[in-house]
Amino acid sequence: MTKFIATSSKHPTVTTSDATTTFHATTFFNILQFSFPFAHPTMDYASIETPAACYADFCLIPVGTGNISVAEEVADVQRVLKASGLKYTMHSAGTTVEGAWDQVMAVIGKAHTVVHRRGVFRVQSSMRVGSRTDKTQTAADKVKRVNDILAKNDNDVMDSKV
Repeated sequence: MTKFIATSSKHPTVTTSDATTTFHATTFFNILQFSFPFAHPTMDYASIETPAACYADFCLIPVGTGNISVAEEVADVQRVLKASGLKYTMHSAGTTVEGAWDQVMAVIGKAHTVVHRRGVFRVQSSMRVGSRTDKTQTAADKVKRVNDILAKNDNDVMDSKV
């Protein structure tokens, strides 16, 4: 059984029924704060900035077109991406786009808009977004890293171009 004992307003003590564990709650809070700095209660959440760069793999899905094929809509999305100047790679199940976080999110929003302008009332996207703060790494860098490991260990490099 755990009991909270108020020894002072600054340092409440927590002890177990067998009296084997005693520590100050403020010490626990300091450990928690160090382990999870994003959960600090005095953080100004409104001033948090987005990461500098990201890559987003997204699949845009026009809903209710009455047509099984979405190739025309995908072609329009690719035109939007090309006009953005961002680096992108289309694949069989979507597109990976790389750049500044705000630009990547904006171009995905524009992709939705261009499909809406085709008369599609409902558009959904599934998306996976990645970011790093320790180094710059492109999607191609990630694929190369895995291929390097395969080449080293198996002498079998996978071709990432389908």
